[in-house]
Amino acid sequence: MKAAFCLAAFVSVALGVTVQEHQDFIKRQTNVQNQVQANAAAMTDQNGNVLPFDAKNVYLDMKAKGL
Repeated sequence: MKAAFCLAAFVSVALGVTVQEHQDFIKRQTNVQNQVQANAAAMTDQNGNVLPFDAKNVYLDMKAKGL
C-alpha cells in the first residue's frame, strides 16, 4: 500500500510540471552569466550576481551606506 501511495505521489509531481516549463528552467540554468564552479569560492555583487571570489572586490554594503 505504501509503495502504491509513493508511486502515485511521484507520478503526480512529475506530471505537475509541463515539458515547456522544464525546458525553460534548463535554458535559464545554461544561460547564466559568469558561471562559477560549485567547488570554487564565490560571492555575490551588489546586484545579486554570482562571481568568483576576489577579496579586493567585495561589496561592503554597510560601508557604502556610511554606517
